[in-house]
Amino acid sequence: MSEDLRSFLARCEKAGRVAHVAEVVPPSYEAARHMSVERDRVVVFDRVEGHAAPIVAGVAATRDLLAEALGTPRAGLLQAMVKAADAPRPYRVVKDAPFLRDVVERPDLGREIPIVRFYPEGARRYTTGTIVVAKTATGTNLSFHRMMLLDGNRFAVRVVPRHLHRLLTESGGRLDVAVVCGVHPAIELAASTSGPPELDELKVASALLGGALDCVDLDGFHVPAHAELVLRGRFTGETADEGPFVDLTGTYDGVRRQPVLEIDRLYRREGWLYRTILPGGAEHRLLMGIPQEPRIFRIVSNAVPTVVNVALSEGGCSWLHAAIAIRKSAAGDGRNAGLAALAAHPSLKRVVVVDEDVDPTDPVQVEWAIATRFQPDRDLFVITGARGSSLDPSRDPKDETTAKWILDATIPHDRPRRDFLRVEPPES
Repeated sequence: MSEDLRSFLARCEKAGRVAHVAEVVPPSYEAARHMSVERDRVVVFDRVEGHAAPIVAGVAATRDLLAEALGTPRAGLLQAMVKAADAPRPYRVVKDAPFLRDVVERPDLGREIPIVRFYPEGARRYTTGTIVVAKTATGTNLSFHRMMLLDGNRFAVRVVPRHLHRLLTESGGRLDVAVVCGVHPAIELAASTSGPPELDELKVASALLGGALDCVDLDGFHVPAHAELVLRGRFTGETADEGPFVDLTGTYDGVRRQPVLEIDRLYRREGWLYRTILPGGAEHRLLMGIPQEPRIFRIVSNAVPTVVNVALSEGGCSWLHAAIAIRKSAAGDGRNAGLAALAAHPSLKRVVVVDEDVDPTDPVQVEWAIATRFQPDRDLFVITGARGSSLDPSRDPKDETTAKWILDATIPHDRPRRDFLRVEPPES
């Protein structure tokens, strides 16, 4: 399996999963509108006003596309992610990379990159498909970060309190990094994974690719060799206002003081492609949500060993709502599974627990289970005053709390199972 974005796009082209925008499009709201309309296909803007590089979006817009990228059936996506996180694989370090051919010193980023202005408020231009590569004591940390163009060669980077934030804190806010953009979706999924600090996401990416990941040593940073765009720079210790930005919920996030990243060198492949992600769109949600599902699966499995599948739902922003399928063996399994899920992913606000014959990735099937197997006076459990997600605009703004609820939409343990099963049409 190739780790190259271009070969993945070629497979998508062959399958009719690419929508080309042929007219000249400015890197602004018009491009964002096209991205929002094409919900289940990759979008390629062949001609971008003022820039030679095409823009590519929608690579991770559906579970089917991501399953195709990993070479697994849609139903096997969760287990592929679980296996890669549990058994990372070494990657190969090679001596050369296509992006090393074209180098720009102290680049004027707005001129060199078609950075998109997605929404009118604030009129800010953002990179959204950018992955920061940082060195750790045990290997390499990959993490997605939106980067707001300030001027010249400077970005304000949104850094949430996780691994990169810790590295910045330990270094007094000054840190050398690399940034990659335009990689195979497996690398994007690995970069979105939430694991312990010692987890090397490059090795997770290699496992997702069956060991077929090549990296090059760039100033001591191991960088995917087939990246379309690579930036080398450093966090300066300064901060700047960042935002407003449209986040997972499709609503505007606030303005915060965030670290400033100064870019010293820009590298790009010949005929390079610029990868971007629509803020608040489907692939933003999936890339945030799908990598969280393995952790939820593991922790729920400790409470209910017969977990079949886990899905953070798109309607719940792939962050706030989940559905969990279990093979129920005792009364109370549904409630236990729901409680474990809330503990596994503290941002969760609602959990629906269903039986194994219901696909938790299919919202129609989940709602069918609620309609036919759930009674609110018996199967609804509400938890008040819990810590909520900062992304939820309905949380209490004073103390960040929310109410959480579990819907046990599994077949009642004291009723005949046959009464609740869907009757499928007979085979001809």
